[in-house]
Amino acid sequence: MKLNKGSIYLYALFSYVEKTLGIKPKLEPWKNFNTLPLYLIEQYSFYRFRMFSSDILLFIDNSEDKTSPGVIFKHCKTLTDYWSGGIIYSRSSITSTDRTRLIQAKVPFIVPDKQLYIPFLGIDMKELFPPARQKDETLSPTSQVLILGKLYKTNWIEESPSKMANSIGITNMSIGRAFSELELHDLITIKLSGKEKTLEFYEIGKELWNRVLPLLKSPVTSTLILPYSQYNDSVLAGESALSHYSMLNEPRTPTIALFNRSKTIQKTNEVQGRIPNEDLIVQKWGYNPDIFAKKGIADPLSVFLQCKDSNDERIEEALDELIKEIKW
Repeated sequence: MKLNKGSIYLYALFSYVEKTLGIKPKLEPWKNFNTLPLYLIEQYSFYRFRMFSSDILLFIDNSEDKTSPGVIFKHCKTLTDYWSGGIIYSRSSITSTDRTRLIQAKVPFIVPDKQLYIPFLGIDMKELFPPARQKDETLSPTSQVLILGKLYKTNWIEESPSKMANSIGITNMSIGRAFSELELHDLITIKLSGKEKTLEFYEIGKELWNRVLPLLKSPVTSTLILPYSQYNDSVLAGESALSHYSMLNEPRTPTIALFNRSKTIQKTNEVQGRIPNEDLIVQKWGYNPDIFAKKGIADPLSVFLQCKDSNDERIEEALDELIKEIKW
């Protein structure tokens, strides 16, 4: 966002103010920025911003990492020692939670094409904000896939929604909605590189797992008991998978997982390898178990999520064993 690289951002900001307020503000680099402390010079670009006959200092955040509202407030307060007029903070995106905290702290800000809050000019554009989305108690299956992708350190988790869609077989639209949902829960920040979006989680590894665990749910949407059939492309799940990750004895009745939209289950009349008087537990999952399965076994964290509410002490001990083996 430096002057030589940020012309697109500045144009977007200028256009947003003009469209929203019906004025043409004047914008020019602030010449006295070199009198500021070095840590401010390194993090921000500074512009003299004139609108409604007022001279305003605009400081644009260049940091790749999220800057907390508390830090922004302190930096804004420091700038009052160098600028006597109004001061406005700006960056390309701010989470809904941080927006609320900045408003509570009376920190003016502009996010091009999204949000504008300038209380010292009597401008509070709350009516321009879309209705606040309600957070669901649990995350959608696609959001859960993205979290697991981060926990398993997959390569595709660093890609744009369109590239993710090609990598894991989930629609671009569903992944886009998952980006918004994860941002709403303040789990990620969305980065823009040209027209491409990528996500960045605020936590990683075990810290991320502990943070999101209350939001995650079993991938199982329904369960059927069918006559035993040899599904060559199926994934072992439930206790059958848990027995591979722990000392739990393998259950007599095998459990397999199929994607909710799979048509394989409709072929149950074409039974091959039928074993008389034996059944098969078929779980239908909200996301494709093949995404993270290895060697025909469902991934350990999905297995944990589907078994974690069991009251069976054997299962509880096996889950403890499973989690201890995870390499975060």
